Order: sequence, then C-alpha cells, then structure tokens
Amino acid sequence: MDLKETLLSSYLAFDAQDGPQHKLQDQRAAAIDVFEQQGFPTKKQEDWKYTSLRNLTKSQFSVFPKEEANLKLEDVKEYILQDVDTYKIVFMDGVYNAYLSETTHDGADICLLSAALSKRKYAPIIKKYFNQIAEKEDSLTALNTAFTKEGAYIYVPEGKVVEKPVQIIHFATDKNPNLLLQPRNLIVLEKNAEIQIVERHQSLISGATFTNVVTEIFTEKNAQLDYYKIQNDHTEASLIDSTYISQQKHSHAKVHTFSFGGKLTRNNLNFYHKAPEINSTMKGITLIEGKQFVD
Repeated sequence: MDLKETLLSSYLAFDAQDGPQHKLQDQRAAAIDVFEQQGFPTKKQEDWKYTSLRNLTKSQFSVFPKEEANLKLEDVKEYILQDVDTYKIVFMDGVYNAYLSETTHDGADICLLSAALSKRKYAPIIKKYFNQIAEKEDSLTALNTAFTKEGAYIYVPEGKVVEKPVQIIHFATDKNPNLLLQPRNLIVLEKNAEIQIVERHQSLISGATFTNVVTEIFTEKNAQLDYYKIQNDHTEASLIDSTYISQQKHSHAKVHTFSFGGKLTRNNLNFYHKAPEINSTMKGITLIEGKQFVD
C-alpha cells in the first residue's frame, strides 16, 4: 500500500471520530475527493518541476499519534522565546500542550482551532473565513482540509493592537516516529488591528516526520501583520507550508521565512490583493547543507 492509499484508508477512520471537526464534514469529504483524484504533486506539474516528492511518498506515515508526548519546559526551552512576554500555542506531535501554552480571550481570541470549531460563539467567524481562500484544487491543501482537526485560531477585533507577540510552536518528538502532521491555522485581523506572530516547526528527533501545514490569514482594512516563520527541523524531516493571505485596502502583511533545516522544505506563499493601496512584504533566509532541499 503506497502513502496515498494509506491516507485514503486513514481518512475513513478519521471521519468516524467524534469531535469538532465533524462540523466540517462536507468540506472534508469534498477535499478528500480532490486528493484522491490528484494524488501527490509530481515534477510534471509546472509549479512542482523543481521539487520531487518521490522519496517522501515512498515512505509510510501515520496520521494518528500512538503515544502522548509530555515534555517539560527544560526539554524545549531553547526553542521558545524567553526574553519577551508572549502568548504561546504549543503542540507536541500535533496534540495541544496546555502546560507550555498561554492563550487568551482578553480583547482578542488566541486559542485552539478545535475550540473555535466547537463553540457556537465562533461560528460566524468560522463560516465567513475558514477554507475561503485556501486553494481547494491544490492536492496538499485539500489533504490538510480533509484531516483538519487542530491548529491555531487567532481573531483580533477591530482597532485592537495585541501588545504581546504570539508564538505558534509545533514540536515533533521521538514518541511518534513516522508521523504525518497536518496543522491548520486561521488568523483574522479586523480593521485597524495589529499583531506579531512567530511560528516555529521544530523536530526533536532525527527520524522521519512529514508536516503538511495550511494557514489562512485575513487582514482587513488598515490591519498590520508581522509574521515570522522559523523552520528548523532535523535532516530526515519534511515540511510543506502553504500560506494564503487575503488583504484589504491599506493593510500590510509582512512574512519573514527562516529555513534552517530539514530534508525537504517547500513554502507556498500566496497573497490575494482585494483592494488597491496594499503592502505585501516577503523576506527570507535559507541556510542548508548536504542533501537538504528548500524550494
């Protein structure tokens, strides 16, 4: 059984689970159909002609963590910003770690996507924004949508300036080797809202992991976003990051990507300008060696 067949089979078990993701059942069903029809991208596709996933798709990955990873702060503190006070949303092998996290609903919602999916008060935002700009016909984005369960949910209301930066941290541990992680983030900044976000992908093992992350970001009129991506995985870890940003008039979205490690790293960054007088900033640094690959 190849990886595609494994994932299609795993989807049946995932779909049978109870949980907040059941509210997305129709969207997830449509998404898995797209992935079933298209499969993984190949070098025959123009957008992927320089990136081969052949070795990755020959491997076997599981979407279900078998053990809970309970690491202590001293085990990971070198990867967490300590010099400044921040909100933190921390995941271990795709599972939320409350001990290492600090979320809030004071003036802005900085919490879990699963919480936003399960509570009625968030329903209008979910309906308006979730899966609205992510490319539905992109097979890897569709795969992520099909398995949507957890990630970061950030909603900043009109005129709110979030004084503390937000850290979104994804750790991969030795408790669950050969794990396919599929975080889903939804970030909404209403008019005149401002926020700084640092997202980090950090594997703590030398074994194979595969992360397929999708982030949807909406910056409404005059909103200001400063987003830092730190990708520092071990040499057997692969990361495909698809980020979609919708901007309204006078908004400024800045994305700074630092790719420092990993076997294969692919960044798909998409800006959608919905009005004139918009600023979009893309900056990045790549430091790799040996057989590491970044596209």
